[in-house]
Amino acid sequence: MQENTPTEVAHLRASVEHLASALERLERRARRARAFAILGVLAASAGFLLGAQLARTASAEATAAAPADPVAVSAAREELFGRLNPEQRREVERWERDVAWVSQYMHLYGDRFDPGAMIAVMLARMARSVDAVPEMRAEMQIMNAKMNALPVMAAEVQGINGKMGIMAAGMDSTLGRAGRMMPWSW
Repeated sequence: MQENTPTEVAHLRASVEHLASALERLERRARRARAFAILGVLAASAGFLLGAQLARTASAEATAAAPADPVAVSAAREELFGRLNPEQRREVERWERDVAWVSQYMHLYGDRFDPGAMIAVMLARMARSVDAVPEMRAEMQIMNAKMNALPVMAAEVQGINGKMGIMAAGMDSTLGRAGRMMPWSW
């Protein structure tokens, strides 16, 4: 077995460093995505709770909107749900149930409802179930497997180079100077 040349070692080292930096970037992106997801839930929760509080405390003089036609609302809902795959539809239905529960809860407690406590509960649930983390973990495992394969790939390339060097040496006798210029012996 041939020993690696300094060029091959440098190339292998550069490849490993490149993959290590890519893994670090992926891990930073995972942390950033997790932080943005938590901030998004916090902002959505605050907006929802603030909107509910403002709607509940609106003056009685405000004009009430005309009730929507239940058939039209149902048809529009089904048309929107038709665009979703079954998993997305179940997610939206679960979200609708959660919204209905929060509305009932707020109505039950009236002025005693604490929006800050509700946000804290939602953030605690969010921290337990971040959907993007398993996908990011799978990507990091793929990167790790690729990095583990580099030494095997380098040995294989070295073997191929040796075989091509033998072929190029045979070409030297038939092709003359052009056979000596073949790049296989590097």
